[in-house]
Amino acid sequence: MRTLFLILFGLIGSSCLSIYSQSLDAKTTDLTSKVAELMDYGIQNKAFPGAQVLIFKKDTLRLLEAYGYHTYDSLTPVSKNHLYDLASVTKVLGSTLALMKLYELYNLDIEAPVSQWIPMLKRSDKKTHNLKQILSHSAGWQPYIAHQNLVYNKRGDFKRNTLSHNKSERFPYPVSDSLFVHKRYQKKIFRRIKKTKLTPLGEMVYSGMFYFFMPQLVQQLSNLSFPEFLNTHFFKPMELQGITFLPTEKFPKTDIVPTERDSLFRKQLVHGWVHDEAASLMGGVSGNAGLFANASSIAPLLQMLLQKGSYKGNQYLKPETIALFSERTYPESDNRRGLGFDKPTLEPGEDRYPSPRVSPETFGHTGYTGTMIWIDPTNDCFVILLTNRVYPSRTQRGLYQLNIRPLLLDYAVQD
Repeated sequence: MRTLFLILFGLIGSSCLSIYSQSLDAKTTDLTSKVAELMDYGIQNKAFPGAQVLIFKKDTLRLLEAYGYHTYDSLTPVSKNHLYDLASVTKVLGSTLALMKLYELYNLDIEAPVSQWIPMLKRSDKKTHNLKQILSHSAGWQPYIAHQNLVYNKRGDFKRNTLSHNKSERFPYPVSDSLFVHKRYQKKIFRRIKKTKLTPLGEMVYSGMFYFFMPQLVQQLSNLSFPEFLNTHFFKPMELQGITFLPTEKFPKTDIVPTERDSLFRKQLVHGWVHDEAASLMGGVSGNAGLFANASSIAPLLQMLLQKGSYKGNQYLKPETIALFSERTYPESDNRRGLGFDKPTLEPGEDRYPSPRVSPETFGHTGYTGTMIWIDPTNDCFVILLTNRVYPSRTQRGLYQLNIRPLLLDYAVQD
């Protein structure tokens, strides 16, 4: 009924979807059939060319399926082992997981200024901000900087020490197959972030900018690179074969789902390189975006979080750590966020994000490329959706307009 209501009031805008929504519950009762119909409907209506879905509930893998193709030319079917660009889901499966482990290993004080680990912030208006404020998006940091728009001179050429079409010692990091970023360009990104103006402290403004400092923070505390830290404490001991930064170093491109036909910055199909332009200028390894994965390699991480840090007899995180990061950070305010994790909106009802049927204890995140993960401890389940909804262009809004993600969550919780 919720979908039909949205259609009637013009928020989804498709008479076909109305018929689909009315008939779905009446004609299908099996979870696999419901999800297959939903994914097929999304594909047919250009919400995404393909997808992976995984649903785990009450200690049972209820569904793991791949749907559609890499692109709309229907040449490469999506397989369960293929990797998707996780986009901002990196913020939780990369940065937040790392911070939870750092919190335990080094007795990290989430109310201490982050400038003690990121020295360049000591001479900025961000010097007193702490992890509690930053991870709940209430520190007043700006949402984003479009760094890719700042690499050109007035003639339209690349500025000195920014990008080159030729790989070299000075330009070692690939942004695409034919574009390489200067070895010190990360410092420019950090300086721009340092200089950004602040919004009012305490106001919830979603910001990805702190996450650019995550590799530096991890290295500072652990003496390991960001990927090495995640591999050491989570990915390798959990035997996760299909989650990584810089996927072309480990996988053939035929196993990686492309994202956007970039007509503005990279001037080519973004395939095997992180879609997020700012993360690409970080060399593809950043805390805001950069992880690629398949649903099978994400599932053990979510199962571990659902099971209070335990997975296959090993304890990866303490239950109290997971509780701290996954609960609302400021429960007396209107800010719904946890520490890194997103949470359901506060108001009950049919329009509640991410679904009216998930519990208030639910935590997770979504990604710009069309990805999502949500863990619902009360309903003892988690859901993974991986898509490349930005193909062929980020202007594709069908994933949102067709209400795909809320409906998928509804099915998982109701099953």
